[in-house]
Amino acid sequence: MNEIDVQFTCPDCDHSFSIDPSELLEQDTVACPNCGCSLPEDELRYLKIAIEYLNDKKTH
Repeated sequence: MNEIDVQFTCPDCDHSFSIDPSELLEQDTVACPNCGCSLPEDELRYLKIAIEYLNDKKTH
């Protein structure tokens, strides 16, 4: 899963940061390390589904 690069840019403070996909799958929330702005729950759920789908595609 190291080939997937998950990068975020905070809509509040414009800070860019990345999270390892395997760590992201284990998290209940994602927040900007600079200001604490959180990714909405539904967007995180869809992102996890996409990562799992891509990971599944690599194994088949």
